[in-house]
Amino acid sequence: MINEASSDFNKVIGAFTVYKFIKLLSTPFNKLDAFKYDIIDKNGKYLKDIDQLKGHEKKSVDAFNRMIIGIKKIISTHQNPSLRAKMKSLPTALMILQDEVEKIGANGAEVITEVRAYLKEIYGIEVNDDFEVDALNEMFDEEIGE
Repeated sequence: MINEASSDFNKVIGAFTVYKFIKLLSTPFNKLDAFKYDIIDKNGKYLKDIDQLKGHEKKSVDAFNRMIIGIKKIISTHQNPSLRAKMKSLPTALMILQDEVEKIGANGAEVITEVRAYLKEIYGIEVNDDFEVDALNEMFDEEIGE
């Protein structure tokens, strides 16, 4: 009984993390908390030293949010609009996530396999090469009532 509840809890946490990652990746810089606190500009350039921040400011640029800002900056630097659009797709986001996971010493392929399996098992979503982030965001927004 306890293991079953723990498993359900882990699924909820996993879903929330995937949702948060994808949602923030597709959110413009000027809609991020770091922008609201004048920590970054509209292009994701840092305006304040992270070490000097306190409270809500510091939380808006925690490791997760800094990773998102970095990924968004990489995506925005591509000159080709078609390539930028493709980089906002879920498969590309998953590849970037895999690279970031491997940088901290974890098994990136395993994480991505689990994310794909989770999306398929829970939501019936099979991620292929042309799956767009916006489609997943709309699905999650409908599910949580936004």
